[in-house]
Amino acid sequence: MKTTMSNDKKTKKTEVKEETPITENNCNVERTKQAMSDLYKNVTMAQNCVKTLLPYVEKQEVTKVLHKQVETYDHYVEQLDMLSENLNFDPTPAPKMLVVMANMGIRAKMMTDKSISHVAKIMLQGTLNGIIDLYRMIKDYDDVHPEVALMEKQILRYEEGCFEAMKGML
Repeated sequence: MKTTMSNDKKTKKTEVKEETPITENNCNVERTKQAMSDLYKNVTMAQNCVKTLLPYVEKQEVTKVLHKQVETYDHYVEQLDMLSENLNFDPTPAPKMLVVMANMGIRAKMMTDKSISHVAKIMLQGTLNGIIDLYRMIKDYDDVHPEVALMEKQILRYEEGCFEAMKGML
């Protein structure tokens, strides 16, 4: 929408930009696909790392917490799969080499120290990386499909909660 303003003998044109909410009809499809892939990688990496860490944890209450996290990540993967199917898109998984390297790193760290505080430290480091990625996604992909944007925020809130819970185990 353009408006014309008169200021004495000078005519000045100003552009008034109206904010249009992002809907499924006007979202950026390519950026939505990239956000879906990034989100899928984030969730599956977190899920895989927790699963890799589980066999090394001996304390029952910590094992329960980690199993609950795996269940929640399983739920997010299912939601992402359904959303991907609805959007007719197949998200790109995390590269296998990245997954293998992360698993090897976790195993190596756990061989030297199996204490709960060490488990918490590993979880905090991984969760913080996930949180940073999620903040970047939310900032960079502001014009994605509304359901993808909602999932990004839900997963971010969940990971922030996990981060706070793990701090108590240090």
